[in-house]
This record gives sequence, C-alpha cells and structure tokens, in this order.
Amino acid sequence: MKYKHKAETRSDILTLLCEASEIEHGLACSYLFTAFSLKCEVDESLKWEQLHMVKKWAAQIFFVASEEMLHLAQVWNLLTAIGGTPYYARPNFPLNAKYYHFDIPISLNPFSVSTMKRFKMYELPRTINEKDYVKTEFGLSFEDSYDYKTVGDLYAMIKEGIKSIPEEKLFIGDKDIQIGSDVIDFPDIIKVTDRKTSLEAIDQIMEQGEGTEIDEENSHYWIFSQILSEFEQEIVNDNSFNPVKNIIENPVVFNKGDIDINNANILQNESAILISDLFDDLYVLMMQILQHVFLTSNKKKSRELGKFAIHMMPIVIKPLADCLSKIPAGSLYKNKTASPSFTINRHVQIPSNYDIAIILINERLAHLIERSEFISKKYDLPEEFYKAIKSLKSIKP
Repeated sequence: MKYKHKAETRSDILTLLCEASEIEHGLACSYLFTAFSLKCEVDESLKWEQLHMVKKWAAQIFFVASEEMLHLAQVWNLLTAIGGTPYYARPNFPLNAKYYHFDIPISLNPFSVSTMKRFKMYELPRTINEKDYVKTEFGLSFEDSYDYKTVGDLYAMIKEGIKSIPEEKLFIGDKDIQIGSDVIDFPDIIKVTDRKTSLEAIDQIMEQGEGTEIDEENSHYWIFSQILSEFEQEIVNDNSFNPVKNIIENPVVFNKGDIDINNANILQNESAILISDLFDDLYVLMMQILQHVFLTSNKKKSRELGKFAIHMMPIVIKPLADCLSKIPAGSLYKNKTASPSFTINRHVQIPSNYDIAIILINERLAHLIERSEFISKKYDLPEEFYKAIKSLKSIKP
C-alpha cells in the first residue's frame, strides 16, 4: 500500500510511534472495560454452563488486553532505540470517531454484539477490504485523504520509515535501557538495538492482531470473531441470555472539556465518584512505574518495580472495577451501576534516576492509601473494595 505521507525522518517515526502508543494503550483500556463488564458470579442470572462460557470470554479478552500492553511496551523499546522516551499519555474516553484515522471511536462499552464488531475492526487483517467492512458493519465511509485505516497500516508506515533511514544514523538510543523478558514479565518482548530487531518487533505486533497477513487462530481478530460467533449462537439458543453487568458506558468522573461529552455519562453517586477517581490514580501510578522501568538502566531495581506494577492489575485494579459495578452510578441512570473511566489527568513522567523515582512512587502510594482509608471509613462498600486496598497495602514497590 502506498501512503500519501511517508515517514522520512526520525521525527516522523517518533510521532507515529507515539500515536501507536496512544492507540495500544487506548485499546488495552477498552478491552479491559469490556472484560470487566461480563458477569462472573453464580448468582448473576446465568446457567452454570453459560457462566463457564462467559468466564472464558472474559479470560480471552483479558488475554488480548495483556498483549496490547505488551505492544505498548514493545513500542516503548522502539522509541528509546531511536532516541525517544516511553510515552503512556492518551486522550481520555470517549474519543471522537475522527481522532484517529480509522474513523472508529475508541470508547468504554460493555460487552455486546456491536462492541465485539468494533473490536474486530481494530484488529482487522490487512487482507480484508476495510472500507467494505466498515461500510457494512458501521454505516461509515472513509475519508481517502487519511494515510492509514487500520492499526496494521500504521505499523506498516513505521516499518517503511525505519527502512528508509540509514541504520547507523537512526539507532542512537542507549542499548543498556532496552527491556527484555529478564526484567519485565512479557516473555515475547524484543530488545530493539538495530533495524533487524526493530522490524522483528513490529512484525510480532502485527502478527498478534493488528494487520495480520492471515487469519491465524491466535490473532486478536480470530479471538474476537470466535467470541462474537459463540455469543450470537447462545442468543439464538436462549433469548433471555444476558452475560453483561448493568453498568454505564463511557463513565466520566469530572467533565474537564477534553472528551466527547455527548457520548459520556458523568457519575453522580459520591462514593462511585471517589472510588472511580481512586481507580484512575492507581492505574496512572501503575503506568508511571512501568514507564520508569523502560527509562532506567538499574535492571535489578526496575525488575522489582515492574513486578509490582503488573501485580497491581489483578489484585488491585480488577477488584476496584468489580466494586464499582456494585455501586449505583446516580439517579440519572436509574438502576445502572458505576464503572471505571481510566482517566489520565496529566502525563507526569517519573525520572529515570531510581533513588529519586522511588521517593516519588512511595509518596504517591502513601497518599492513595490514605485516600482509600478515608473512603472505607465514610461508606459501607462492597467487599471487593476492602480486598483491593488490603492487597495494595500488602505489596511494596
């Protein structure tokens, strides 16, 4: 495919890699939200066989989300290899459909047929005619002036840029800060030190889901296709089948004017607001710690911090999301419950110096624990909240 605008300079490639970082991070959050929205308890109106199937779907979506985080980490290695820095910022949800070039919004929606079709679009193999797919499934048409229409196209542009610049000129980053599986718990992550390893890293991302050349069974597109097919078949078998918690979509804690407010739902319930805000700040701290890991050359300490950050997801972040799904969202939303917004207020980078970084991390963690204790004393909350905070206090960075 020929692109109207090529990546011809280091600045071009850094810009596209930062855009890829935003997209990977946004997709990870979107997938996590949908996985969180699936019912997971016996008493949630599902038959035993259905509950087993729904839990399988959640596990599969969590797996894809974890690979999006791997892709984000891999992009960070690519950034540092050519002189950039790790970048975790992204627009807050919900985004306008025109923000990225594939004309499909990245938003926070519960599990549904339309949500899964949108997920398939994100991961669309480049062999499928994306214009026909989007027109058929979403009633949208592309603006031909844009350069890429799938995430795979974006990575293809980055590859062309890397190939066009002399290797010795492009790869100027410090090799000592490249992160491998010896430091971070991503077995497939590739250290990027030259053109060969950079292209291998991008090919791996594309093969796992975005822009895969063939519809492999382990690709994200195939996983989402299978889930959608099973869901549609179960609806035929049982028209009362409802695997989704009654949560609001696109929740917003505070309207700061940076989102598509027409598609947002502002939380009203005070306890939901406080817990969602705490969720967001803990999530951001996790991302800040991971970014630091990819900046520092202190491998021993970065390994410990990486384990801490990744450990936060199952024992702190997920229980808080489950807690929110049991708290009313507010009087505007009738019987609907709250959900996490994954809001990022500012891109605050923790310095690469470990001795300074650990002070900032511990200060922030202590403050967030203090806030959690205030919330727990003020409200009678679902047990998931107390479980999450107990876990947070038990682990140390």
